[in-house]
Amino acid sequence: MRLIRPEDWRPSGIDDLEPAAWSALRHVGSACVVAGPGAGKTEFLAQRADYLLETGLCRAPHRVLAISFKTDAANNLASRVRQRCPPEFAHRFVSVTFDAFTKSLVDRFLNAIPTEWRPTRPYEIAIPKRRVVENFLTLARLNAPLQWQAEIAGYSASDFEAKIVGSYRLPVGPTAPQSAAEFAIARWWVTQLRPGQPSLLTFVGINRLAELLLRANPHIRRALVATYPFVFVDEFQDTTYAQYDFLHSAFSGEQTIITGVGDDKQRIMVFAGARKDAFHRLQADFIAARFPLLFNFRSSPDLVAIQHVVARALDPNTVQTVARTARQVNGDVAQVWSSQTMAAEATYLAKWIANDMATRGRAPRDYALLVKQKSDDYEHELAGAFAAHGLRIRNESHTLGKTSLQDLLSDELSRLAIAIFRLGASRRAPAAWQLVSTSVLALRATGPDDDARAAKVETELTAFLAALRTDMAATTPSKKSAVDFATRVFEYLDLDAIARTYAEYGVGDQLQIILEAFCIHFLGCADGAPNWTSCLDAFEGLNQIPMMTVHKSKGLEYDTIIFVGLDDRAWWSHTPGDPEGIAAFFVALSRAKQRAIFSFCQQRGQRNNIAELYQLLTKAGVPEIAI
Repeated sequence: MRLIRPEDWRPSGIDDLEPAAWSALRHVGSACVVAGPGAGKTEFLAQRADYLLETGLCRAPHRVLAISFKTDAANNLASRVRQRCPPEFAHRFVSVTFDAFTKSLVDRFLNAIPTEWRPTRPYEIAIPKRRVVENFLTLARLNAPLQWQAEIAGYSASDFEAKIVGSYRLPVGPTAPQSAAEFAIARWWVTQLRPGQPSLLTFVGINRLAELLLRANPHIRRALVATYPFVFVDEFQDTTYAQYDFLHSAFSGEQTIITGVGDDKQRIMVFAGARKDAFHRLQADFIAARFPLLFNFRSSPDLVAIQHVVARALDPNTVQTVARTARQVNGDVAQVWSSQTMAAEATYLAKWIANDMATRGRAPRDYALLVKQKSDDYEHELAGAFAAHGLRIRNESHTLGKTSLQDLLSDELSRLAIAIFRLGASRRAPAAWQLVSTSVLALRATGPDDDARAAKVETELTAFLAALRTDMAATTPSKKSAVDFATRVFEYLDLDAIARTYAEYGVGDQLQIILEAFCIHFLGCADGAPNWTSCLDAFEGLNQIPMMTVHKSKGLEYDTIIFVGLDDRAWWSHTPGDPEGIAAFFVALSRAKQRAIFSFCQQRGQRNNIAELYQLLTKAGVPEIAI
């Protein structure tokens, strides 16, 4: 392995970095990298990983740990590093989600968790509904000492666990509650640990147990620090109380260098417990230097100028970013479309998109329909008119069992299964073959140096695919045939091997959740499909216009975004001046590369509560047009 001198290292896969990115990349200590929309934060992290590994600043056997909030973001970053970094270095880059990382520690060292807080093995994963939390808080208040009841009555079911439970450090040994918060927290943990039953843990609980594990076992913490001298955290502004506390307990001190990347103006997860002071804490606790990235590689200059107006509403001192993408459309790049009825709105949107696709030679996935919430309702309202123009909407926020379509498509097992089906439907799918062959070797516990075993596994895989290809060619897609083929594929992969190989499936019911969602979606796509290729295209959303909530759109980009439902009904919880609401608006606007359209329909409601959002658009020179 030949190392490169730091002064000789150059970016891989791109021409260059902006000056601020160079400064952040070469910084020897911890850093806050403030990367606004389109700044290329994922690319920056991939380049920094390559820099640390190829120059030997992170020497073997040490590793670089990258923590993301979403699986697809973690996979995207890992893929970029593999493309830019030689394999002998890239294997020391570990890219995982926060929850997967803390869960892997809890699962591996469960017996080292103090007895008072130790969950059962196995345990189950819980995602409590609001009603469950409301009922819990009611019972907690009624059973609390009188002096604490009023405080507990003031707790909100929407953020009780994220803020109250998530910010509380579990004591190593048993202690009696000394406050209303500690009383409610202690009762909450009883509902998770459930004496005499399998534990039912939320991810906030798992984050807290991982932090306790490290605090109670300094030798485990030392091993963690020795393994990962460099840690990246993506979307740092969304770090929760429990997650930040874990980071601090795991990596505080001078041995680990933290690089936090994100943008306070895109903090839209406060409802889920995101700290409002995450960057400030990083700067104070890890002595992190601040580096604002000033280039926008996504949006055209016109859109960047509009985004700046909204950005200043969130931070009057925000620096104007520099657009690095040229304008490609004629006419106004941003508009508000106002209609009287939902039917008129749907017809106009469908006709306009179909015409724009034909005129500009664009594909359906160059467009995105964004909504604040209840995407199923908007899909129902728009689908008919879109179908009349040969367009199909793909509702990526749609629920499939206990997960969403977007989360299913980013899941590793789902991607592996579809890759196998691609190889069953066609002989020419090199990317699918690469994914499948690599994954099957891992599932069969075959190391890179075991040539004989690898050859045997590949021979078995080739035979399996040949038989699958023959049978798929002779079978018409249907719900029944989809069930049969899905069963066959998952039996070949071996669910026990999957649970052993992938940490996220080893404990709890995540594997069952993904299998259920996969089958629901696969059966739906197979029903009525003319052939298996069409079925798989439908599964992956090819030639469909994506629709999703603003929160699901985070980290994505499209040529044109159309925000449907900019009204008081959709934004019912918004109050004037609410920074999280303005941030959500900013995130939606900044997904667009060339054009941003906001659609208002009088039939849906008024726009009094969100008048400030329209005022920002007016201030930015965005015209309103009646349609």
